[in-house]
Amino acid sequence: MRFVHLADVHLDTSFAGRSATVRRRLREASREAFRRTADLAIREDANALLIAGDLFDGDRLSFQTERFLLEQMRRLEQHGVAVVYATGNHDPGSPLSGPRPLDWPGNVHVAWDATPKRILIHDREGEPVGYVSAAGHASDQEKRDLSRLIPAPKGDLPEVALLHTQVHSSLGAEEHHAYAPSELTYLIRSGFDYWALGHVHVRQELSLDPPVVYAGSLLGRTHTDTGARGALLVDVTDREAPEISFRALTPIRWETITVDHLEGADSLDRLEQRVAIVWRSFRDGQAAAPEVEWMLRVQLAGPCPLWKELQDDENRDVLARELAEVLACLDVVIMAERVHPVIPIHEHRIRTDVLGETLRLSESIRRGEARLTALEAGTLAGVTSEDPAAVDAYVRELLRDADGELAARLLGSEGDAP
Repeated sequence: MRFVHLADVHLDTSFAGRSATVRRRLREASREAFRRTADLAIREDANALLIAGDLFDGDRLSFQTERFLLEQMRRLEQHGVAVVYATGNHDPGSPLSGPRPLDWPGNVHVAWDATPKRILIHDREGEPVGYVSAAGHASDQEKRDLSRLIPAPKGDLPEVALLHTQVHSSLGAEEHHAYAPSELTYLIRSGFDYWALGHVHVRQELSLDPPVVYAGSLLGRTHTDTGARGALLVDVTDREAPEISFRALTPIRWETITVDHLEGADSLDRLEQRVAIVWRSFRDGQAAAPEVEWMLRVQLAGPCPLWKELQDDENRDVLARELAEVLACLDVVIMAERVHPVIPIHEHRIRTDVLGETLRLSESIRRGEARLTALEAGTLAGVTSEDPAAVDAYVRELLRDADGELAARLLGSEGDAP
């Protein structure tokens, strides 16, 4: 059995806070990404398209999206591609909380609630090639472990399970509500040849034997959804050696870059030039198609002659608009919390007050001459290892460019001595 696995499409997301033009383009892009997914299924002779929840973003469905979605489903039907869709917390099956009912064509099978469905999948000649078992969310706050409601597989054909769930051990799980929580150990022992999962937006393989896989979101929704987005092409015909390949499908990518070394950025033009250099270096290192559009967040950091001007909302808006044009990005957001005045650190490091002591301690820690023995891994957001060496390395990295910010905070907003 050969299929395409996608999840978290979130059609008709509002993208609140963006301009009307950007919101419209993002909604168009989500439909375009889904169309490319259908193209992939047809081009690769897939037997099925599996949607692991959150096809919709909520109970509001535009006429344009309704018409588009049914057209794509009929295209898939014409090419013999079955569609199995398990609802998630954003598009639950309850008539009171989910999107309005659609006149799905006959190739579409929807698991609206926790009642499991087992769908026999056929190839183009009508021969059975495998089964897909699915369970959906009946409400937007499903607390049950739906994985345990899906009956164990049986028979000689490949068996795939489809579910929108938060697996406790998955990367990024803490960023999502614990709806339909499940345990990886149970999924592995359940007997299925592949678990097609949705809900966590980070693409990841929780297990390879058998594959327990999050496809990730089809299109990024915020600047935390960085990297290429798309769907997975999966072949489980050989149950002992399944094949899984990622296909980038999104026409828009969200990224964040950090721009430092701003000491020479003493005018708007020089600041934009510095950002452009960093952005082009980042972009050229990405394996992205030339036609990809970018939603870019720029995190400015370190000493900058324009640090005070960058605290003004209007100034940041002007910078963002000009950079969007210069860098040919769909949208640019400027973050300037980490910029500070240009301060002669060496002069302040020899002081005999708290500032001098702080700067000397920071330097000693970076050099490995001193360590903060009271720190434990659990107190640091970016490190999980209990190894003291790992904690030390993380602290040194945190302090790598921190002297200027430490000095600015202790000297006051103007960078003058207290």
